[in-house]
Amino acid sequence: MRRLLLTLSLLSLAGCTGFKDLFTAHANAAATAGDQQLGAERLAALMTGGKGIQVNRETADFIGNVWIDYALFSQAVANRAILSDSSTAVAAMWPEIAELRGSHWHDTLVARRGKITPGTIENTYNGSAVRVFQHILFTVRPNSVPEEKAAARKKADAVLAQLKHGGEFGKLAQANSADPQSARDGGFLPPSPRGAFVAAFDSAGWALPPGGTTGLVETQFGYHIIRRPALDAVRDRVTAYVQQSTGAHFDSVYMDSLALRRGLKLVADAPKVMRAALQDPDGQYQSTKQISAFQGGGLTVAEFLRWVRALPPQYTAQLKGSDDAALSNFARVLSSNVLLLQQADSARIRLSPVEWQEMMQHYRAQIDTLRLEMGLDGAGVADSTSPKADRIKLAKLKVDDYFDRLIAGKARLRPLPATLGMVLRSKSTFSVNEAGLNRALELARAKQATDSTARGAAAPPVGGAMRPAPGPAPIPGGVPSPPPGPGTAPQK
Repeated sequence: MRRLLLTLSLLSLAGCTGFKDLFTAHANAAATAGDQQLGAERLAALMTGGKGIQVNRETADFIGNVWIDYALFSQAVANRAILSDSSTAVAAMWPEIAELRGSHWHDTLVARRGKITPGTIENTYNGSAVRVFQHILFTVRPNSVPEEKAAARKKADAVLAQLKHGGEFGKLAQANSADPQSARDGGFLPPSPRGAFVAAFDSAGWALPPGGTTGLVETQFGYHIIRRPALDAVRDRVTAYVQQSTGAHFDSVYMDSLALRRGLKLVADAPKVMRAALQDPDGQYQSTKQISAFQGGGLTVAEFLRWVRALPPQYTAQLKGSDDAALSNFARVLSSNVLLLQQADSARIRLSPVEWQEMMQHYRAQIDTLRLEMGLDGAGVADSTSPKADRIKLAKLKVDDYFDRLIAGKARLRPLPATLGMVLRSKSTFSVNEAGLNRALELARAKQATDSTARGAAAPPVGGAMRPAPGPAPIPGGVPSPPPGPGTAPQK
């Protein structure tokens, strides 16, 4: 089953509170949480206080929103709010709950499919569509000198001679292959369709009979020795491949038919609506405006933001820069998730008592660990005999100390459970202030320039933005293909 599109979040992020903040926010307050403020100077100090921290707007937004979540958490502890009750846990852990329920519904669908027979496995192995190979690679670098190529060829010839005299292919692959991933598995490559490998490898491999081994096969990666193991040696691998491929086909057909039956359609301006929501999540988190519609409901902006906030920051950042096609695809996938969960509801799919107990234990352990890491479990903050004002004041100091230790590398960033940040925000007041963020960024860049000058280095450019990592962060429906490895053809 195309699993529910959930990547469990370490942090709940939110954007600015709206255009009016440009005029009403005080420049000294970068963010607020309840009656606490994250000052611009304090945020600037956090951005410049650790090694490797990029001084840019993305970092300012990130730290500001993380601070809000942890400040609200400390206030909840100081106010003696019950964070471990079942209703709060359900709200905070809904991504995991949805994932489990979707998986259980998937299992019921799998049980209805016909079982894979031994005949199916044999036909797959003997057919012309898929092969399972082992190989041993002797690397030859591009533009290598003749001596290097000759040395690789000599080593390959020696191993080939051992194979001809009864040497075990898997052990020789482990000891000699320059392809580390397959070498760890006795030289095995995953079951692959024809055309998945570079041409010379593909042609030589497909010509092998069961149990056959090639001589030396030269590709742009070097020299290969290729073997086609007999069926008995790869039956489990072929079975797993058939189960996965037939399951993926079944899942695709099921999801497509479900969307068709329920008349799933995106609204005409869905990408525009999604972009507006991503730019102002706090202002639109209750919006009932539709992104998609289907029989009996649809995907609203509020539901869309709920799913987005369960994703890690890099997904959210990429969504903001995605084109219309990618956003439309993401909306269809989320809409399909909603339909799938509705099917699970209709089938009365629930968590088992054991699953619920394990989830609650994990949730409460996260709460306790975070309280301990932030110093919120000792006398003072958690002491019911202390006056409330004193507890809140001490909680604020604990947040400041925790962030100082985080930036200095003396503490670990303990995640809030799933979407607990969203739950805390729904019960309190908070804001991220444009003017304050901009002021913090100015101060941080000025300090960075001063520090660089003091070290005798050139100051960074004023626009000092983070250098993007190679390739985009994957988003649902837009996962980049890995670069071709040894024995693998670049995909066109």
